[in-house]
Amino acid sequence: MLISELYHPHAITVSEEVTVVEALKIFISKKVNGLIVTNAQGHVTGVLALQDIAAATIPRQFRRNVQMAAAMYRPGFFSENCMEIMDHSVKTVMRKNFTVVNLHDNIMAVTADFLKNDLYIVPVIDKGKLLGVVTRSEIKKALAYGMRLPKYYKELKDVADKDTD
Repeated sequence: MLISELYHPHAITVSEEVTVVEALKIFISKKVNGLIVTNAQGHVTGVLALQDIAAATIPRQFRRNVQMAAAMYRPGFFSENCMEIMDHSVKTVMRKNFTVVNLHDNIMAVTADFLKNDLYIVPVIDKGKLLGVVTRSEIKKALAYGMRLPKYYKELKDVADKDTD
């Protein structure tokens, strides 16, 4: 199965100058867990996943040590950290090293990358133009197709009558 058969053509983008709190509002209102970040020229410069914002609220020394995070807890600590980053631009917390796919990439490679890098969103770019995204929802649809669950993969473009795995 190729990316052209399953990608979502409506990427939600934000400027890299948008604040973290504005991005969080978009996550909540659009019911998504990932955004594509663009610069003033409209070029993709990063991806922002909910876990990137969450990670920015946790001190680095706690990120890999849950016991230390639990031991250092005090009331209000998490809220203070949230308040501290809310007015930062998303370019300070976005992923600058991110995966890009094109329409001819296959689902196996993308799925492997989702697993390896704990991804939520991957931009689909062709000839320098953002065409859409692959998210965990598209991975779910591809799995449903692979397991022959037609009720769940019907949204895929023309996949029911071709199998290009």
